[in-house]
Amino acid sequence: MNTLEKSQPVDMNTSEASTKCLKRSNEESVDSLSGFEKKKLKEEIEARKKDMEVVTKQLKDNQLQQLIKNLDLYQKQKNCIDAEMKVVEKKQEEWVLKEKMVQLDIENFRNEKEKCSIDMKIVESKTQELRSKVDKLNGEKAALESKKEQKISQFGNDKLWMENEKDEYDELIAENGLETRTDDRMKNEVEAREKVHEAEILAMDANLNLLQTQLDGFVKREAESHTLKSIILKKQEELNGQEETAKKMLEDFRISHDRFSAETLELEIKKGQMEEDIEATKLAIDKITSVDGNDKKEGQDEQEIEATVFTQNEFFSNDFDVPEIPFVDGSEDKNDKNIGEEKHRNEVVDKTDSILRSTDSEQATNGNSSADDLQEKPIGFSDDLDDAEMQIVVSDESPNGEEQEDHDEEQEEGDEVQADEAPTDGPSCSTQSKKKGKSEKVQKKKPKAKVHSKPLQIHKSSELYNAKLHIKACYKKFGYSGASDAAKEAVDEIIESVEEKNCSVVQLVQGAQFPKNECRGLKSQLMQLIMGPKVERPKASASKNGPNHVHPLTYTGDLYLDVNTAKGQDVLDNAVELMKTGNNHVFGPSEKEKVLNVLEGDSRVVEAEKTFFEQQSLHSTNGRSHPVPVISKNDEEGLKHLLANASIFMVDDVDKWNGFDVKAFDLDKISKVFKPDHTVQVIRQVPQPTTTNFNFTSTDQKSNEIGIYHFTELHKLEHFLDNQNICFQALTKEAYNEILASPANKDELLKKLGEELRKNQLPLGDDENDSEDAKAMKATVPKYANLISFGTNVDLSGPTTKEQEKSCGKLPASLAPTGKGSLLNFAFEKIPGLNQVQMYLKPPAARTTGHFESNSLGSININLGPADCIWWSVPAEYSQSFAQLLNRQRRTKKSSAFSQTWWPNEEECIKHGIVVQKFVQRPGQLVYVGIGTYHWVQSEGYTANVSWNVGQLSFHQLAVAAIMNDHYLAQANYSIVPVEYISWNIVMSSEPVEEKEFRQLLKAILMRSLAHQQATLDFVSDKIKSNNVELLPKKKTGLKPMKFGKDKDAVARCFNCAQVLFNFVPTNKENRIICFKCIDKYEVLKTSKINVIQCYDLEYLVGVFDGFKIEQ
Repeated sequence: MNTLEKSQPVDMNTSEASTKCLKRSNEESVDSLSGFEKKKLKEEIEARKKDMEVVTKQLKDNQLQQLIKNLDLYQKQKNCIDAEMKVVEKKQEEWVLKEKMVQLDIENFRNEKEKCSIDMKIVESKTQELRSKVDKLNGEKAALESKKEQKISQFGNDKLWMENEKDEYDELIAENGLETRTDDRMKNEVEAREKVHEAEILAMDANLNLLQTQLDGFVKREAESHTLKSIILKKQEELNGQEETAKKMLEDFRISHDRFSAETLELEIKKGQMEEDIEATKLAIDKITSVDGNDKKEGQDEQEIEATVFTQNEFFSNDFDVPEIPFVDGSEDKNDKNIGEEKHRNEVVDKTDSILRSTDSEQATNGNSSADDLQEKPIGFSDDLDDAEMQIVVSDESPNGEEQEDHDEEQEEGDEVQADEAPTDGPSCSTQSKKKGKSEKVQKKKPKAKVHSKPLQIHKSSELYNAKLHIKACYKKFGYSGASDAAKEAVDEIIESVEEKNCSVVQLVQGAQFPKNECRGLKSQLMQLIMGPKVERPKASASKNGPNHVHPLTYTGDLYLDVNTAKGQDVLDNAVELMKTGNNHVFGPSEKEKVLNVLEGDSRVVEAEKTFFEQQSLHSTNGRSHPVPVISKNDEEGLKHLLANASIFMVDDVDKWNGFDVKAFDLDKISKVFKPDHTVQVIRQVPQPTTTNFNFTSTDQKSNEIGIYHFTELHKLEHFLDNQNICFQALTKEAYNEILASPANKDELLKKLGEELRKNQLPLGDDENDSEDAKAMKATVPKYANLISFGTNVDLSGPTTKEQEKSCGKLPASLAPTGKGSLLNFAFEKIPGLNQVQMYLKPPAARTTGHFESNSLGSININLGPADCIWWSVPAEYSQSFAQLLNRQRRTKKSSAFSQTWWPNEEECIKHGIVVQKFVQRPGQLVYVGIGTYHWVQSEGYTANVSWNVGQLSFHQLAVAAIMNDHYLAQANYSIVPVEYISWNIVMSSEPVEEKEFRQLLKAILMRSLAHQQATLDFVSDKIKSNNVELLPKKKTGLKPMKFGKDKDAVARCFNCAQVLFNFVPTNKENRIICFKCIDKYEVLKTSKINVIQCYDLEYLVGVFDGFKIEQ
């Protein structure tokens, strides 16, 4: 039997059969076949080729039908989007009309309020006039009554005199026996005088009655005036309430307007995508219909035939996962930078949607082959259908486009992701593929810039917001005098759309006593934590081995000696037990949990402040934002009270205060004092409203997302300032003038300005010193991103900026950078950003991210202008609740909160019961941020600020700074504030310290320090015996600071970890300061000699300790 007779029947409906008939067995040879067999084989080959042509044609027809249906579907979807857009536009028009009506209501309310104010002034004027008349009448009445009394008294005297005269005459007549008419005459005279007197008294009574009538009338009119005044006040309050309600409605309308605008923009994007889908589908239809059906090639060798076979369920997905389809086009130069990723990515999305939609259509097709049949039959695409050479990769991403995870979390977590393998299509595609869902772990690559519709929408909105802020800044500087009413209305509308709401301040009356609150209600907690009463030392077993290094000094934990009675020598005697037993006999270890959770809220402090503010402002303070007090620069008593009790406050108009000169910080002057190549640290951020927090490629924002997405670069100061001038003086001013000239075109002009600002923004730097985080973030920035440039940390120190330093130094001692009233003054050092002035150069929407100051110090911030800054702060007593909220919302818990930047959400804070203070800092205003106060800031326009830290000489400030020292240690960080140096220097300087708790705290810190010095000396002495260590006593006394290490610093810090070292200062062979922990960690003693400088003898420190008394 020949080969054909031996072969088994072949199912031609299987993919294996489609090629099996074209293959020859290795054992068989064509030459061994007879002519009949060869003919039979040739006929079977021709029949199989015809079958393949039929299947291919059927697939083409099915494809064409699906594309036509898709085209119809796309057109219907486009029509649906058009209808939705019309509905949204109609709603928007209705809301705009409602908005205008509310604006008219507000204007009417304002007019009514103005009318009430005028009526009030009239009533007050009349009341004053009536009061004057009443006072005058009361004076006349009193004078008349006094005159009446005088008349009555005078008449009584006259009558008595006449009676005496009459008696004398009677006696004289009786003695001489005379008869005369004198008696009658005198009697008549007395009667006449009585009548005159009575007449005068009656006249006076009549006048008094008249005066009383007039007086009663005036009093009645005065009472009526008071009643009218009360009515007007009540009406004013009603109008204020109606106006606030209307403003809230207006704000809701504006939010709705913005939402409609966003919906319209999103619909326009969808419509654009739909139109592109339609065009792509039309092109595909034209392509299929124009294909030459007769594409067979006679005599083609079977080895040249490669049937690309894949199953229906492999190519078409029945779920709604969006596949990622990278296109490879031979005509495209991959290195051509002119072809952006946006075009490429849009093609991907377009083709993906096309494939997805064809899935549903194909499953519903009625014809010769059902969907189930198609899933089983082999399907082949001819080469002319595959010129795009598509490779399909099924992704697990959802159709809303949320394909990029939080970028910071990717960087910090560094975890692995699952890469799903999917069937591929093309000339080299295998007939077998891995099943969907089978995955393998691959290392995540660096994120690359992706283009999505939502990020594009976000950046377009960002452009518009940036343009509006620039117009607002232009109005603030130039005004619009001489402009038409329509132009003014257009500018007002722009400003109103970016105006911040719910800001609250209260101007205090000079000398007003801010409520005392015992360290914001935290005093008892602080005292218990840092200088609690003596406790019994717990029993502990002795340690055979001494410590490998001296642990940093801590200021919290139990005290085993009584700070009120302990002597210095007692402290030393107990401290030596540490080396002997391994146990501290003077103080216990810091309690980590208490240190990390020290500040607990006390709502009574805020409630007392609310009552105080209501008394000061005569208005209710039950708003969303807790008010911030403001005082004048001449209010010394008010400043004293606020420094001791307020969490944050402002001082008005500090220019010329004690000689402080704002003009000294003019940018032209600043740019001239630095060298031309002077660099400035620039933070790149997305300009956006204060209520949002999007990143560079964000597709959506969680309501509680707080992580900040920005990066830092270095730019030349000259280039930075030139760019600001171009953006503001050239582009914005020109656009502003165009809006004033053509207010009807303001929307188009704003859009144009936003685009111009983006095109002219400071180019991204390419500095080799960029951090890895900055490089990774730069890689994610889309080409259409709008990034502002925020110049930070410009140090104003050294000989070139003496004028600026001198100007800041003229402020009151409690506020000046190196004033005598600051704790930092007792460290005898200058630290940039701490007690050294730094300048910040802000464009519109620049964000100073949330933070509190180093060691919870106070800070000074002066707005030099010309624009405003919006501030948020959280009172110190809510710090713990706020920190807990931050920890819940942080992107990752693997790193410390200190190493992350964040932008809190105001609504989230209020929702969790955290009090928020929101206010506007205007040019010339000084903000004092109190102890432990979290705060964050956003600028409203181009402005400059100067800032530095201060530390009040108080128990509250030193206690919190010391506790924060332990807080940092618990987080594996070190304090920048040298608490130990400061405490000893205050005592050695005999600085007057009146507050008893402050003196007690200083004594407690000195006691801990003295014990730590003895333990350190014992440790060093032990190391001298067996290691390459030498002790160098300097026998220093007094305050004059020493200079340590190569840099001659007044405060010794480890060059490796920045730990502060007091009294015992180790240095290596390069004369660099290194702490005992780092000496042990890096085994320095094995290769190098260590010199330990001892500044003070312990006997001297004991004398200082004993000489400082708690009771004065």
